[in-house]
Amino acid sequence: MSAKDINRLERIRKLNSNDRNWVNRDLYRLLYRKDFYYIAYEFLKSGEGNMTAGSDGETIDGFSAEKIEKLVNSMKDESFCFKPARRVEIPKANGKTRPLGIASPVEKVVQQVILFILEAIYEPTFSERSHGFRAGKGCHTALQEFRNKWSGVNWVIEGDIKGFFDNISHKKLMDILRERIDDERFLNLIRKALNAGYIQFGKTVNAVVGTPQGSVVSPILANIYLDKFDRWVENEVINKYQTGEIKKVHPERRKLQRRNLRLKQKMSSMGEHPDTKWMKAEIDENIKKLKSIPNVLDDGSYIRIKYIRYADDWIIGVNGSRALAAEIRKRCADYLKNELELELSFEKTHIRHAKTEYANFLGTFIKVGNDGEGKKATLTSKKGHRFKKSVTGWHPNMVAPVHDIVKRLANRGICHPDGKPKSSAAWSNLDDIQIVELYSSIWRGYLNYYSFVDNRSNLRRIQYILQYGCAKTLADKHRSSVRKIFKKHGFTLKIEVRNDKNEVIRVTQFPYHRSLIRQPNNFLITDKTVNEGGRAFLHFKLRTRSKLDSPCCICGETENIEMHHVRSIRKIGEKVKGFTKVMRALNRKQIPVCRACHVKIHSGKYDGISLSKFAHPHIAMA
Repeated sequence: MSAKDINRLERIRKLNSNDRNWVNRDLYRLLYRKDFYYIAYEFLKSGEGNMTAGSDGETIDGFSAEKIEKLVNSMKDESFCFKPARRVEIPKANGKTRPLGIASPVEKVVQQVILFILEAIYEPTFSERSHGFRAGKGCHTALQEFRNKWSGVNWVIEGDIKGFFDNISHKKLMDILRERIDDERFLNLIRKALNAGYIQFGKTVNAVVGTPQGSVVSPILANIYLDKFDRWVENEVINKYQTGEIKKVHPERRKLQRRNLRLKQKMSSMGEHPDTKWMKAEIDENIKKLKSIPNVLDDGSYIRIKYIRYADDWIIGVNGSRALAAEIRKRCADYLKNELELELSFEKTHIRHAKTEYANFLGTFIKVGNDGEGKKATLTSKKGHRFKKSVTGWHPNMVAPVHDIVKRLANRGICHPDGKPKSSAAWSNLDDIQIVELYSSIWRGYLNYYSFVDNRSNLRRIQYILQYGCAKTLADKHRSSVRKIFKKHGFTLKIEVRNDKNEVIRVTQFPYHRSLIRQPNNFLITDKTVNEGGRAFLHFKLRTRSKLDSPCCICGETENIEMHHVRSIRKIGEKVKGFTKVMRALNRKQIPVCRACHVKIHSGKYDGISLSKFAHPHIAMA
């Protein structure tokens, strides 16, 4: 990527960062820059889905500088068009399915270039309360915001938009884009992507509304669409309703507390006097009354509003009355319907009492505080030390839905509906190390995602299901018993792979944790390279070196270079055959080859030949 191209995008980013109403012009000419397509390819090339054919039957295999040249020429004469995507139905955890559009890899490259430009315009001014599909943000940053900033909330509104991605109005979206983009050619290219439609059951369906799920640009277009909602919530809900500087203590509560204080002081001065008995009884009675009296006076003099959004999932926290929460929910529904042509599902948009009911946000049950009054002691850890910490009844509480996880595992055939581990017949024909790796990857996924929950110790049930399910699968495979499997491989099911010389070349084991201590601040936020506006991330993407101009790694030819791709070099359960063995030895999923060698690879002429036969100075560049 040339410095000129980087500076152009950086200038766009800076102008929009300084003025969120900045109107961007002459963007379409950026699509003439070949370097953008090189970087887009590098950014997309390793995705396993790129070896899944689109509606035109093409995969990313064979992508070349020649194709980039054709793309640029089609942009210049505005002849480029997006083909209908191939639609498939992907199973969801609740048993339903969601549609996924599979576009051709060449179109994905074009969409990635569009994404670079849209990111430069909109990322600097997106709300900090928006966490979905953004560099440096994700589910854990959204949940961390709840943990750190939602104490004291009375009510939680769970937002649910009916079929959001399928109901985005194209006209409304183009009007929103037009507010900050004054380039009809660039907007027309986005319109082409939206209107391309999809192919299902052999028929082409033209898209009238919605953004295709699975599209490279769909997430940012969805964020641009709902950024209107973010700003409206900030201006018309948070700024409008928030009031007061400090909370007012309920007068009846203050009266009883002062009475108890006076009685305690008098008892202290009287010693063992008989009158202290009735004083103690009155204090006990007052304490019982305090449990039924709110901490603060709910007279509307102090109100705070919180808001978090991840894609189309959002929650609003209200430190105020339930009537106010109901009013805010209705206003949100009216705005979404009248301004964004979206429908809020009142059946699923619940108003939860923050202290007694759990809300569901991003697969985590959340509430604020506990059912008891006052403070309670809770175990926590810091810098490796465990200690008890007193927290008030309004401390954010986050829980992993263990029952739902068990149900999900049962739907996948990993355990029985009651959570009892079972053998997986579909995996029993795999190698031992592959079986352990599969179960281990599932457990690590749950353990990492729910690393912060307050009921982390309850995840032992999931660990038990996966550990013993793995042992049962190994036992079935070897016609043995679970007891013998544990005796042979140990409690962690350690598997060693040895070569012909009996040397250990690979080891894996189930990641068993004896203790799952609560770690309330253990959020997995690791992208430290992203600074304000994502500039460091942008530089990283744009300076990635491309191999498209490298010589053929087999014969050294420098003309007609194409990229040979394989879906995976280490896919579990897949027998590696043909030239893929060479790719695995190189530890690469794509290598540059000339057209002649590429034809030989696909015709099987290089199958069975050792890596030494391909020895060439350029092979290390692949």
